[in-house]
Amino acid sequence: MNSFPVSEQDKDEFLNYLDQNGILDRLTDVLIMLHSEQEQPTDPIEYVRRNMYVNNPDVEEIIDLKAQIENAAVELAELQRTRDELRAQLEQYQHESQLDGEGYEEEPAKVSDNGDYFE
Repeated sequence: MNSFPVSEQDKDEFLNYLDQNGILDRLTDVLIMLHSEQEQPTDPIEYVRRNMYVNNPDVEEIIDLKAQIENAAVELAELQRTRDELRAQLEQYQHESQLDGEGYEEEPAKVSDNGDYFE
């Protein structure tokens, strides 16, 4: 796991850095919380991740963005369904106009996959 040698001085400096910034205390608190759980979580790493920074201001934004993505996916599905219905109607009208337009020879409009018309 350790891919390069680390001196004792480097370890001590790093531990001092973690201690000065409250990381060791917070990690200890979260691990104690994990140990105190009635039922051990199936994913302890996720448990630690969620509880490491409980007051994370990004959590609300993440929840909001997830909701926006979900809403956009629903809207996209509705728009794709509408596009498919309109495409089917267009093809039906073009077919009917070919049958009704004896002698009138115009090629039906072509529709690309993204819904744009082209000649």
